Amino acid sequence: MMSRTSTVLSIVLLVVAGGLLYATRLGEVPVYVMHDEAQGALQAHAIATTGRDLSGRLLPLYFTEPEFPPGRDPALIYVTAAGLKLLPFNEAAVRTPTAVIAVLNVVLTFLVARRLFQSNAMGLVVAGMLLLTPIHFIRGRLLLSPLYSIPFIFAWLWSFARFDEERTSRRLVMAAIWLGLGAYSYLAAVVMMPVYLAVTLAIGYRRLGPGAAARAAAAFAATLIPMVWWYVTHPERNSQIISAYQLDANAESPLTRWIGMYWSFFDPAFLFVSGDASLINSTREAGFFPMVFALLLPLGLYEVVRLRQPLPTAIAIGFVTAPLVSMISGAIEMNRVMFAIPFGVLLAAYGAHMLLRARPIAIRVATVLLLLTIPWQFAGLYAGYFGGYGRTASPWLAGNVREALRAIMAQAETGQGPVYISQEIEWVHRTWRFYAITDGRMDLIDRTSYYMDTPPADAPPGALLICPASSERCRALKDDGWLETATVPSLDGSRAFILLTRRERVAAGRQ
Repeated sequence: MMSRTSTVLSIVLLVVAGGLLYATRLGEVPVYVMHDEAQGALQAHAIATTGRDLSGRLLPLYFTEPEFPPGRDPALIYVTAAGLKLLPFNEAAVRTPTAVIAVLNVVLTFLVARRLFQSNAMGLVVAGMLLLTPIHFIRGRLLLSPLYSIPFIFAWLWSFARFDEERTSRRLVMAAIWLGLGAYSYLAAVVMMPVYLAVTLAIGYRRLGPGAAARAAAAFAATLIPMVWWYVTHPERNSQIISAYQLDANAESPLTRWIGMYWSFFDPAFLFVSGDASLINSTREAGFFPMVFALLLPLGLYEVVRLRQPLPTAIAIGFVTAPLVSMISGAIEMNRVMFAIPFGVLLAAYGAHMLLRARPIAIRVATVLLLLTIPWQFAGLYAGYFGGYGRTASPWLAGNVREALRAIMAQAETGQGPVYISQEIEWVHRTWRFYAITDGRMDLIDRTSYYMDTPPADAPPGALLICPASSERCRALKDDGWLETATVPSLDGSRAFILLTRRERVAAGRQ
């Protein structure tokens, strides 16, 4: 039964559950804002407050930066900027728009699944599967681009499902438009969206003929006009992408290497047990998907092959092509295979649906029990995520200089002298500006200078300085006219930073 009332109530339930899970303690876990989050937040803040990026360009399509010349993806920056029009600038606020996108993904999963299986109940089950998928939960709480491609994939599948019900050219065109818009969500989407378009056009051609397929292709191309114009006016971007991802080094990789990388994505440990080696993407206590997907995914692929229907086939193609970008870039990493999330969840749903319709009641009961392991496993992940994970993951987050930065901000309140920051502290220029804005200390930006080897010899008395305690050059400053005022450890104790102030110079005649 799919009454309008039950549909609305289901969506409300999913929004509330998603909000509670994904938005809880966003400013505390992960414990630090990592450097890419900080820079994305700074770009969004600049757009929200001035309409220009950090380089001063008015509403650019891509956000070029010295450390990443190809530029950041527009969807992340503009969505976050919209959020910052309503929210204060802090750790929780800059992550909130991504959490909203994650909850939107859950709602879209429900809408797609209810059409696929013609059941609100099954739609809720499938949406719950995505809600409790480990990688979706972890990345749904970070200000990073890859998750932003997923709502466009679901919107494409939803339009595709409507096309399957009523085969009109207009619905085929709408599906293509969603794919075109999705190309602005994440750099890897520029590769994957055309793959999904090819599937769309093939099915459209078969069902409605070449005219409908041509109109859909034209609609897709029309959405890419701003991107094409950007490449025309910024022809250096292609070489910048190749350089940034070292694609030229991988261009002639042997076929066996590609095959090895492809199959490594399907490593059961990666998918179902421990996940990515990076603690930005994993707690190491759960895989990419819930463990029960190890059974449901192959069953779902079997069911899709048996059905031989266009939409399920498109979902299967989406899943098996998910590692494509990682193969091109030369590394299987969770952020580059996020495309697998919607297709994997829907494939697992086909496996669960097949078992739930089995004649022996024992199989149906066993299936329900298997599905209940998903919230049980997620409960363990959730407890660990809000428990020891925060400190364990902190070395992976370049923002773990936060305590030292705030300590030197406190010292700077009593004077107007310059502040010197060692560039040996990784990505410190990003986190310093982030916390200066967060704490309302923008006055410090103009007082700050960064140095690589040693601070200026003419630094005036009362000047402040921060450097890593592990640096010999930092420790040597205490014998060169600088007085240590504090040593500040990061929360996990893995790093420490020294705060110093410039001593008063002693008159020559008094030495």
